[in-house]
Amino acid sequence: MGESIDISLILRDIQIMRKKLDEIEEELLKLKIGRLEEEEVSEEELEELERLSRETLKNGVPWEEAKKELDL
Repeated sequence: MGESIDISLILRDIQIMRKKLDEIEEELLKLKIGRLEEEEVSEEELEELERLSRETLKNGVPWEEAKKELDL
């Protein structure tokens, strides 16, 4: 019985860490978008970047792959 409690606690902790990592990744993407905005990115490019950042978070698309789609 003790083992199942430990496993459930570990799984809960992993879920919490994954949520925190997703939040950190989202904040990093916001910072990158902000930096690009400062570089005078067109509205169309900004919308595409926001779409890719959402897709990145949802599907786990690597940032480097998303940058290639934007020719950055």
